[in-house]
Amino acid sequence: MKLGEIIPEGGILDDLKSTQKEDVIKEMVAALVKTGRIEEGTSKKVIKALMDREELGSTGIGAGVAVPHAKHDSITDLVGAFGRSKKGINFDALDGEPVHVLFLLLSSKSASGAHLEALAYISRLVRDEKFVKFLRDSKDVVGLRELLNEADQTLGGN
Repeated sequence: MKLGEIIPEGGILDDLKSTQKEDVIKEMVAALVKTGRIEEGTSKKVIKALMDREELGSTGIGAGVAVPHAKHDSITDLVGAFGRSKKGINFDALDGEPVHVLFLLLSSKSASGAHLEALAYISRLVRDEKFVKFLRDSKDVVGLRELLNEADQTLGGN
């Protein structure tokens, strides 16, 4: 599992415009629709699945990071998006702080193993304060893609 394989071209948003949780999720899902990894006709149901997951407990894990995730039958392959907010997002994070770095993850309901593996990998990455700082400070989408690819090579993507 590598982020470079999960996050398609067009799935990295380096300056999210939204500042509220649901709007950010909509913005990130719309990016995945543009990449062709989510069908436009199912995007509202995918957003609902993500928001239903948020109602169980915020995926804003703290230190400026959130990992919204859900499973939905319309998703055929594990897919993700990365978003960065320069302004900060009210994401109901566990520490009450605004979120600046988001990894959105979607999978089919039958792909529980891959889903959990990807969540564990992302969790391992975002515990590295330097990595999160590099993501926040990266100049552009190209720099963000390079950081994610480097993480895959050096921090354990298998």
